[in-house]
Amino acid sequence: MSKILLVEDDRDIIENLSALLRLEGFQVRSEEGQKEALEAVEEENFDLLLLDVSLRNGNGFSVCSAVKAVSDIPVIFLTASGDEFSVVTGLELGAEDYVSKPFR
Repeated sequence: MSKILLVEDDRDIIENLSALLRLEGFQVRSEEGQKEALEAVEEENFDLLLLDVSLRNGNGFSVCSAVKAVSDIPVIFLTASGDEFSVVTGLELGAEDYVSKPFR
């Protein structure tokens, strides 16, 4: 079973997206902040990182950069920050994709 780390500060998105992913057969761990996300990556092996840019105690760009420095975990940004600068920054940091909210 594939394991996904969902890093998001919006509880509603965490609950709904986690439920959907579990229905599709994925294991999901969620964290709300930069520090917690980095600790989770140290503790477990994940197959995918779904990452928001705006986090409770930091930002997703820092998480992506730190994760990509030590791992080849695929990263997909799921964020409301859909401006061109944010998209380019996320992809330059090594993210595989960048999906703007709201999404379906």
